Amino acid sequence: MNFNNLENKKPNALKSEHLKEGVSPIMGGIYDRATIDSDSSKHFSEIEKNSDYVNFSYRANDIEKNGMYNSGDSTYVISLINNKDKYSKAYLDCTGVVVSGIDKITGENISFLSHQNPQELFEIESVRTNFKRDLTKSLDEMLARCEPNTIDAVIMGGNKNVEEIIIDEDFQRGRDNEDKILDDDFGPYRKSIKFLNFIISNKLNFSPVVITGPNDNFRTEQHTLDVYYENKGKHLSMIRPQQKQANNESFMASDIEEKF
Repeated sequence: MNFNNLENKKPNALKSEHLKEGVSPIMGGIYDRATIDSDSSKHFSEIEKNSDYVNFSYRANDIEKNGMYNSGDSTYVISLINNKDKYSKAYLDCTGVVVSGIDKITGENISFLSHQNPQELFEIESVRTNFKRDLTKSLDEMLARCEPNTIDAVIMGGNKNVEEIIIDEDFQRGRDNEDKILDDDFGPYRKSIKFLNFIISNKLNFSPVVITGPNDNFRTEQHTLDVYYENKGKHLSMIRPQQKQANNESFMASDIEEKF
């Protein structure tokens, strides 16, 4: 699949050119997990009480019971589209998408949140096919329910590859993962962003904003990313460890090759 076969003449989402006048984009805020203040911690605890939990650890039957999309355990979760706040925890090398728009009937913001595992998407064709189908369904539903030019989309998550790969005399072609050997530190991350950009931009006709760069300090589960999306105010809070390099700048998904 050629993820780069995209039209260049699309609105610049960094400048909100895809949104009509008066409609604000999704905004983000970053919190250092080690130094987060007590008031912020209490705020996020309050959000959890009345929000949709997009729980990546759910088993498939739990996800189905909650009306969410997935393709088996540890593959992906895509939430319902509604006017509730949403949160998800423990993004490791996983990426996520938030899509928001204004409901034609109620005039309220509605949204969905995803949490997907790139390893499952790219190593298992059926999972990749199902994810593309389900994300497309969610985007189609947003297009059907929302006022024109009110839909925004952002991508977050992902990690720098910290696994040390050594090519030596023990490497055996056909047995060892040659693609993994040849990948650079940001290869899997770039592939994830390109894939999401391909799906989203073809449906929404703009390249989504990657609201922050990848985590470059992933060592343990204490180094994961947690996200909280407040639907009414269109605010995405991201809690992650302090970064070795400040990958906090937003950029267009279509510019991924220039950034990493």
